Amino acid sequence: MEHKHIPGLVDVIKVDQPAGILQIARDGTLDRAFGSGKPLLNSLLVRRILGVLSYKGHRFPTMSARKATGREIQQDALWHKLNAAAPDIRAAPADLEPLAAWVRGTNTDVAVGPLVQQVIGRLFSPTFEAGEATWAAAQVLAASLAPGNALRNLAWKVTGKVTRAKALLVSMVGGDLAGVHAVSVAIHNVVKGLNHMRGLYLDASVRQTLTAEVASHRCLFAPGVVLRQATSSGSVGGCPYSAGTLLLLELEKARQTSGDESMIFLADTWSRCPAEQWVPAMLEGVWRRATSAREQ
Repeated sequence: MEHKHIPGLVDVIKVDQPAGILQIARDGTLDRAFGSGKPLLNSLLVRRILGVLSYKGHRFPTMSARKATGREIQQDALWHKLNAAAPDIRAAPADLEPLAAWVRGTNTDVAVGPLVQQVIGRLFSPTFEAGEATWAAAQVLAASLAPGNALRNLAWKVTGKVTRAKALLVSMVGGDLAGVHAVSVAIHNVVKGLNHMRGLYLDASVRQTLTAEVASHRCLFAPGVVLRQATSSGSVGGCPYSAGTLLLLELEKARQTSGDESMIFLADTWSRCPAEQWVPAMLEGVWRRATSAREQ
């Protein structure tokens, strides 16, 4: 845990231990309301992130406050929708063949990003068609969220590049901002998982030992960082904070160092990922289809 606190300038705590992360994630006073405009660097960080993860004044669901109107209902509805879709995709349908072929290494000229985007996008719109433009838009949003490169981010803001990227994806998913987040932000952890899966598959000595469930589990990755802000004073891991303190939850670092898989989806918290069952099921389906083709 690291606390950077210079009065009037910055007040940020980085948390990379599962116990502290779960304490924060379950605490209703540590929210995504982001109401405080101080200190300066806190304000600039929040403004930059919200500038990317919002569209026409509406925040993406992953940045909505706990008590934001409709947040809980919409999140639960998506959770149920994706859970209902999980059994079908776990069964390795034909829609997963392009991804399975990529894992097998039989279509090496194809980029995996658009293939994943196609599968995820169809959850939100039956007419979604991924391609170079939609994948480029996802990469723009991801790059805009990454730390550093302030000059590039400023240029993209001035030229409207980020806004155009979001507008394209909004149009592709019928205006569903949860869908935009899925095909532009959350997708990158799934792509990371499939890159890892390809390595597992291409090592015959490993491939032969893995069930679909185990392979899927080994290809799950948590988000790098999620953000919360204190609405009142408190402490985490013996580190005190006050109203307005930003808390950066380093989920993937915590998972890697501790092996705590609860970091991936924060399933038992108010901000749980709605895809907590669908993503593992999709990875199982890809592995099952990739390996079954080899056995035929």
